[in-house]
Amino acid sequence: MTESPRTAALAGPVIGQEPDFLRALPTDNVVGAVVALTAEVYMLRERLSALEAELESRRVLPAGAVEHHRAAPDVEQARQRDLAAMTQRVLSELTRDRTPTSTVDPDVAKYLRPYEDLQKS
Repeated sequence: MTESPRTAALAGPVIGQEPDFLRALPTDNVVGAVVALTAEVYMLRERLSALEAELESRRVLPAGAVEHHRAAPDVEQARQRDLAAMTQRVLSELTRDRTPTSTVDPDVAKYLRPYEDLQKS
């Protein structure tokens, strides 16, 4: 069995300017990834819809229970905070500064070597 070549974008810690992962990617690849994610989201929606329909048909849930569900105020506030945090995490990637927010000691690379190499040091 042959070992496949390393395909990771990074071979060590980021200690300078952050890498620009998408510069070398063809736009079609990015669009393909978005389409694939959209298909996955749709599949999850379909499965949830089927699950809700099954629960309703077996009278585990009344018809429209999910659409009409109202959480307790504290649960709703927690859900809103979670939604805001997730939205911030995702959308902040579109506008964030590409300068590293922390520095990594260049000596950290010695810990990325195989254990056998460390024994030789």
